[in-house]
Amino acid sequence: MSATPSQSASMQMHRANGQNDSFRPSWLFRNGHVQTLAGTYVFGRWPSRTMLPKIISRWGEVPVGDGDRLVYLDECPGEWRSGDRVVLLLHGLSGSHDSPYMRRVAGMLHRRNARTIRLDWRGSGAGIELARYPYHSGRSGDLLATINEIKNRIPNSPINVVGFSMGGNILLKLLGESGDSSGITRAVSVCPPVDLAYTVQQLQFGLARYYDHYFAKACIRDVRRRQQMRPDAIVPDGWFSRPPRTMREFDESFTAPVCGFASADDYYLQSSARQFLPKIVVPTLIIAAQDDPVVPFGPLESAELSSAIQISAPRHGGHMGFVTSGGPGWLDRQIVDWASGES
Repeated sequence: MSATPSQSASMQMHRANGQNDSFRPSWLFRNGHVQTLAGTYVFGRWPSRTMLPKIISRWGEVPVGDGDRLVYLDECPGEWRSGDRVVLLLHGLSGSHDSPYMRRVAGMLHRRNARTIRLDWRGSGAGIELARYPYHSGRSGDLLATINEIKNRIPNSPINVVGFSMGGNILLKLLGESGDSSGITRAVSVCPPVDLAYTVQQLQFGLARYYDHYFAKACIRDVRRRQQMRPDAIVPDGWFSRPPRTMREFDESFTAPVCGFASADDYYLQSSARQFLPKIVVPTLIIAAQDDPVVPFGPLESAELSSAIQISAPRHGGHMGFVTSGGPGWLDRQIVDWASGES
């Protein structure tokens, strides 16, 4: 199945249950930049209005090769029992287990008695000292290792996975690579950059350059902090003397040489999930706004999709926004409904 430009307006909400639960913000929020910034700065830590259940928390680690390890936060509601649902949450670029969207969605899942696992990718969050190598958008092997760890520790429970932005691309890549052997029961990918080369290219124009510089600075900050915490972290010689100004420069000078790619273009080619979308067999919901100023909607709109994929593509929503004057509840509900197996 593939989508054409004329079909984009009809993509409001193609859900397994056939309902049309489209996102309709007020006129104040009908702008991709406003949505993106509001979701990050205004409603980023939107408080819960519902009492959370008692949660039992513990930390765990996942060995992923090269001596590196990942860290995750396992949060289990008191009423949860073996066989009940487990939901793994994957953060985006320069995020962590503590990112606001990770905390919000985990809280909503706990209220539905789902056990959540919030993962920190290599060298991020609580695992900053446990990896010499950095995360990147193609680390599907790290995700598979995490799922196998969950299956070994928590047998007999279905594992659903939610990936945000970069985490969403990694999730889709794994689903396409592994077919029905991934161990994932259901999946949600939010605002995934399925064509990395196109995404980075579009960041060079207009107001998108603000996001380009923002993410480049955030990535440089992460590299500096990781090397301070772990002096043997891999960084190219002399790299800090001429730090990159854009994400393409970052990937060309850092991601590619450190992670074994021939160039940034080689990294983008191997790591983009678009090529894997036709092979996905696990029920998957992709949520992406048509006015996303960070991750262009075009690659998803024209991609070949398997019949296992449902797309929710409202006209508005920005990047990881989808907020109204009442907060970010629409996005969180779509994620939680799908991850809970209720839609």
